[in-house]
Amino acid sequence: MKKFLYIAAMTLLLASCTEDFKDWAEPQSNPQGEVITFGNGSITPVGVIDFAEVTEERVKVCDIVAPSSNDTTFKSEPIILLNGQEFELGLDGTLDAAELQNFVTSTYGRAPEPRVLAAQVIWVMTNGTTATTIKSAPFEVTVIPAPIAVPDLWYLVGSCIGDGSWGNDPANVGTALIPMYSDDVEDFSVLTYVGYFPAGQGFKLIHQPGNWDEQWGMKDGVMVKNDGNSSNIEVAEAGYYKLTYDMNTETLTMEPYTGEVGVYSMMGMPGGYQDWNPGGTLMTPMSTVAGVENHDWILKDATYSENTELKFAADGGWAVNWGSNTFPLGNGVQNGANIPVEAGTYTVVFNDLLGKYYFIKM
Repeated sequence: MKKFLYIAAMTLLLASCTEDFKDWAEPQSNPQGEVITFGNGSITPVGVIDFAEVTEERVKVCDIVAPSSNDTTFKSEPIILLNGQEFELGLDGTLDAAELQNFVTSTYGRAPEPRVLAAQVIWVMTNGTTATTIKSAPFEVTVIPAPIAVPDLWYLVGSCIGDGSWGNDPANVGTALIPMYSDDVEDFSVLTYVGYFPAGQGFKLIHQPGNWDEQWGMKDGVMVKNDGNSSNIEVAEAGYYKLTYDMNTETLTMEPYTGEVGVYSMMGMPGGYQDWNPGGTLMTPMSTVAGVENHDWILKDATYSENTELKFAADGGWAVNWGSNTFPLGNGVQNGANIPVEAGTYTVVFNDLLGKYYFIKM
């Protein structure tokens, strides 16, 4: 059902004068005394916006019959309020798809569930001197976020992470930046990490290497996201801890890890491509800070000219090894299946406490 636009406000003189609110049916006057009229328009909300089906850069949130003016010098500058926040709205009722998706997921989390937003169109018509604001009646926009189709990586960085340098440049992945791992091989909305954390040494999570805009820190003892006043995350007692970031609910938790722990001097990637030598194709330890045990490994520019199979093996032998049947990521287990690897060049990362791995195609 159409919700008709109505003029809720005024003729604004941009040169700083003020006037009382006027009903839209009353003539509007500019300083020269001309009579300006504004025709009625309407909006019709669209159905559910399901981002699993959105392929264009802009997405329609409502159909619009634009209000008009008998003065052709007046131009339309529409915006839309979603939960009270302003967004630029196209004359065709569309807005930037990525901007809408990001707003919904940052507000409600990444779960692909219907999210109902309170909406209102604000239609500003201006000739550069005089402006008239026309507001629609409130309506609703329902959005379903797209499922996370590929792992959306977040990274630990800090004085007790990697080389301890706090370097967040993309080139520092594997040295100063250590990735979290998808908790599932198909649903990438929950990330986990397990490692050794010394007491009183801080770290944070960041989303994009080279950018501090999206980050997790701590404020008043609580994990907070994108809070400019947050401090570093620290533990009071040294030990093994598990971080869990649930993007469905936008929550980050940290709790003691009670699983079995092994400390290894080296990590190999034996496979059919190198005659299954457990002491060959060695990975590089990521954690090099003094007093911090390493459980994260990386191998850059791992190139396979044809499809192959491999495993992760500790300390140059087969006594401790991890395998799985999924690629390019998975949960390796002791004496598990050979990992099927497709031909290509990858950066490979592996956490020996979780048994989780990524083959990131280069």
